[in-house]
Amino acid sequence: MDWLETADDFGQALRTTRESVGRSLREMADATKLGVPTLEALERNQIDRLPRGIFRRAVVRAYAREVGLDPENALRVFLARHPDDLPPPGVAQGPVSDVPVRPRGWTSVIATGLVIGLVVALAIAAYLFWPRPLAASDAARPSDLRSVAVRPTP
Repeated sequence: MDWLETADDFGQALRTTRESVGRSLREMADATKLGVPTLEALERNQIDRLPRGIFRRAVVRAYAREVGLDPENALRVFLARHPDDLPPPGVAQGPVSDVPVRPRGWTSVIATGLVIGLVVALAIAAYLFWPRPLAASDAARPSDLRSVAVRPTP
């Protein structure tokens, strides 16, 4: 039986272990890439201040690893005292919800086809009817304008 299992206060046991190896909270934060407030919350058993789910488990593992404890054993003891709603480590998780997932039917295929067709039709219309600048050969030349000039009638 591990001394961590017999300790009355899990967080205090972690703090005592950290202090016995001569590590400060700042050093632990730098080594684990966790914030000092997160580590303090773990040492004070303020579980509601820790991140949820697998992140909470990662905090416990990282802390234990840095002070020389077996991370999996520390996590097992932590979960025995502070259970969460995740399955135990190493157990495959079942479906997330009971709502069945519907396979894609013809409705979504038709809707996708209509959207693609609309985009293509808009692209063709834009190509055909978008105003284009006149080419130099299409512009009226001044010499052409003189021949069109209106002459007074006698």
